[in-house]
Order: sequence, then C-alpha cells, then structure tokens
Amino acid sequence: MSAMTRKFRWVAIFVAMSLLLGCGEDDDEHVGNDDPQPPQVTAEQVRELVEPLDLAPLEKPQTDPAKVELGHNLFFDPILSGPKDTNCAFCHQMDQGTADEFSISAGTQSFIDEHGDRRPGPQHRFTPRISPDIFNRGQSELSTMFWDTRLEQLDDGRVVFHERSYAELPGHYYRIMPEEADSLLAAQNLLPVHDRDEMRGAQGTTDIFGNSNELGGVPDHHLEGTWRRLMDRLLDIPEYRDLLQAAYPDRDVDELHFVHAANGLAAFFTEKFTLTESPWDQFLAGDDEALDEGQLRGAKLFYGEAQCAMCHGGDLFTDQRLYNLAIPPKTRGPEPLDNMDLGAAHRSHAGPDKEFFFRTPPLRNVELTAPYMHNGVYPTLEDVLRHKMDPIDGLWSYTGSHLGPVFRRQVHTGDAERQRVEATVSPEIFAVPHLSDDEIDDLIAFMQALTDPAAKDLTHLELHEVPSGLPVPFPADRPHYDELEDDPDDTYDEDL
Repeated sequence: MSAMTRKFRWVAIFVAMSLLLGCGEDDDEHVGNDDPQPPQVTAEQVRELVEPLDLAPLEKPQTDPAKVELGHNLFFDPILSGPKDTNCAFCHQMDQGTADEFSISAGTQSFIDEHGDRRPGPQHRFTPRISPDIFNRGQSELSTMFWDTRLEQLDDGRVVFHERSYAELPGHYYRIMPEEADSLLAAQNLLPVHDRDEMRGAQGTTDIFGNSNELGGVPDHHLEGTWRRLMDRLLDIPEYRDLLQAAYPDRDVDELHFVHAANGLAAFFTEKFTLTESPWDQFLAGDDEALDEGQLRGAKLFYGEAQCAMCHGGDLFTDQRLYNLAIPPKTRGPEPLDNMDLGAAHRSHAGPDKEFFFRTPPLRNVELTAPYMHNGVYPTLEDVLRHKMDPIDGLWSYTGSHLGPVFRRQVHTGDAERQRVEATVSPEIFAVPHLSDDEIDDLIAFMQALTDPAAKDLTHLELHEVPSGLPVPFPADRPHYDELEDDPDDTYDEDL
C-alpha cells in the first residue's frame, strides 16, 4: 500500500470516528480553535461536566505499620537481588517520580556506558519495557498489573499470572498466585525478584562478594524455588526475623513464605505512594480555587471534546484496557523482526489480534514520570498529545533522534515492522481531534493538576543502611564502561 493510499484510508476513518463521537465543528469553541482569546471556563462548568462520572478525591487504604516498616527495608535492600547489587528502588527512584529516567531500564549487574546511559551487563538484556511509576497501586479499583495486564485479579478474587512466555505447548495458561497475598499489588511484588534481568541474575553469575548466585540456578518456570531461597536469605538475618515477627505476631517466622515479605512491600507502597493532595483532589473535595484558568480549560477539554477520558477515566485515570496506539516499536535488540515487543500478544493471554496492545497507564503524577509510553519513546507530554492527534504519522515519521545511541538503535524503522504495528491499530485512537497549541498547553496544565506536591521529591524515604548490611545501590554508583573487564556489546541478539 502506498503512503498516499494509507494516508487517505486513515483520514477517512478519522472523519467517520469524529462524526460518530460528536467531534464536529459546530461550536464557536470547537477543538482546534486558534482564537488568541482563550475560552472562559468556570469551576461550575467543569463540575457539571464530571458530575455524572461519580469521581471522588483519592483516599488512602489503611495499612499495618509493622508491614510498612518491613516493606520499607525490603524496598531498599539489595538482599532481594541474586547478585546482591540491585534493589527495588534502583528502577523506582525517589527523585524520578518512582519511575526511571531511561526509556527502558537495566537492572542487576548493569553499568553506565560512555554516553551516560545505563546498560545491561554482559549476561543480561534490557528489561523489555519502561519502569512504571508505583503511585496508587494499592487502590482496590485496580484489577490488572503490568503493561500487558499479565497479572490479573479474577471476579472470584483469585490473582492469576498469565505465563504464555513459559508455555512449552501451544496456547495460554495461568498460574494462580499464593492465596496469602494481601492484594493484587502484593502478588505483583512476587514477580520482579524472579526476572533474571531485573533482579535474579543469570545462571552461573556471582554476587558482589564473588560467591555463587544461588537464585540464578533456579529454572525459569520455578517461581517457588526463587521465593524459597529469598526467604532463606531473609530468615538468616536477625533484624528481618524481628521485622517479620512484628508483622506476623501470631505466626512462626520459620514457616512464613516469601509472599509475606511481598505483603510488606505492598503495605509500604500503599502507605507512602498513595498521595491524595493533588489540586484535582482538592477540586473534587469542593475547592473552586484549586485549579487555575488553564487547568479548568484543560479539564473541560479532557472530559469533553478532546476525548481523553474515554480511556483515561475514573479516579486513577485509566480504564485498564489494552490498546494499540501505533506507538513506534522498540525492543531490547535492533533486529530481527521477530525480536519486536508484541505487547499483550507476547507475554500475556491475548491472541495475535492484540499484537502491540498495551494497557492504558494511569495519569496521576504523570508530569514527573517521563519518558512516556510503554517503551519510553516520547520525552514530553506534548510529544504524546501530538502523536495521538495523528498516530499513523507518528508511527511512520518517528526516528528516535533524541534518544541516546544505545536506545536509538533499538527503534524499529523498517516498513515491515511499522506495517505490522499498523495492522492491529485500535480504532478508538482516531477519536482525538486536532488540538491547537493553546489547547495542548491547557491539557498539560490539567495533567499537572494531577500531581500531589509531595510526589516531587520522595528522597526523604531513602534508606542508606539496611538490615542485610549490604551497600545500598543507587544508579549513579553503577560502574562505568571503562571499568569493566568484559565486553558488554553482546547483549542485543537474544529473543524478547
């Protein structure tokens, strides 16, 4: 199909979707109006617009202080990584909005290259997607986790982990997560410790002391083996025995499972990263002065003509559904075609029709969590909005020129790759109309109103001493390229 034919086809679809969704230009204040005088929007108008949506200020769930203390220590302790060199905070940084400044991250045994980018060590690969923020993940409204929704809470309350990547036979199946997980978030915390490239490490690797990494030898399908060895580590440390006993006073600590440590992490996340004092929360609580003029205009656009709330709805600003937004494809290696990240069709329970589908991200504190999209292809919210106004053009014109060399080489720019992404694009994305520069500014202003001021600097939570006695790792402390004995340039040829 020629570029011109493709252009006409998507223009036709866009016009049809616009008519269907009522995005026509029959109003003096229609979207795309470049009138230098911005429309006047009042707090009352915004309240009338959102009243049918049953929105409410965010509330923090109750937590057990003893579990919070346990989780706080675990979050910063590298005892949870196979080589004992990486902690949870390594990819969820307190000065980066609980996310990571890189478009995709590298965990255990990573290093800083000559361009200042963090890269995986010789026996590892990049994690397949950007590190998400961890704000508000303890809210009961959430029923899925991960960019591909592979962790899911079923209607009967069970939490299941879809494991297509481990299947030896065709089809999909799922693992039921431990029943003693306090929440979906607790179940999620059981998984990064088993990922080789995030925390567990490769088979045959050693820890920072040169001793064998016993986690690396666990077979990939044997999550229980990893959890049991981690629990053995924790129970060998007197302070963790005390913390676990305080969190579970009626249990014999020697009989506890690693899920009980994961419950502690979930309690810490819920207590410290559920932030409820954004201007939007204050507005929903009745404060008409909480939003400035630009934020009010942005709210009217967000819940009205710009159609943002169609996917970013609810109090967490996500419908938790999967979409293909024609995001430029990227991977842990530049070639071949089969090395592309296929989204929900790659590791989760979706079929081929869901190739390149990813979960709608929540938007609270979003201004702090750049870069954006599942693979960090866009550095600013403005870039995201401009992509959504013309997603097909965004897919075909993207070069990644702003990325560092190691990340730029991971962008797929071939026609075959981009045609494959385009083949399953979600029709919903064409509901976004053209926006003027002023309207883009107003939408960004509204998204900034979703930021709790406390989220801007969480470094007061950092621990520099942990019960294991291990040195607490920070990304800036990673070894540099010229300090390594092994050549790391063999990390791009493995399948995702």
